Amino acid sequence: MDLILRFVADHLSWLWRGGRFQITDSRADRSNGGDGLLVVESEGLRIRFTCDRRQLMADVQPVQDPGDWYSIDLLRRLWTGRPESSALLDASYARFLQLHLDEIEDMAAGERWPAARARLRELRVQRSKELFG
Repeated sequence: MDLILRFVADHLSWLWRGGRFQITDSRADRSNGGDGLLVVESEGLRIRFTCDRRQLMADVQPVQDPGDWYSIDLLRRLWTGRPESSALLDASYARFLQLHLDEIEDMAAGERWPAARARLRELRVQRSKELFG
């Protein structure tokens, strides 16, 4: 959990400006050096940060569609059209979120979500094929 909190403090403190996001869930575990989970939520978007075996990851989910979670690499791939080299959370993903958060929230809460969800699911399958054949 310490890694998640450190990363959020160092790279994502802007999420709390104006009360935009709130912490809605957190869990900490002593296994594997401190696995953990932190979920933050705005009116339209949830972001889940996880630490598993000292590796940080982030996933997003629209508040209005609490089904699947979509990893940050798939979300950025949706934006750029290029596959990512890693799904591990780093400063470049934090910057991507900062630059595109308004658009991401608009997409997640609006009429564009069904098409975006379908494309994210396609990208997930495509990524699996690229990784595992």
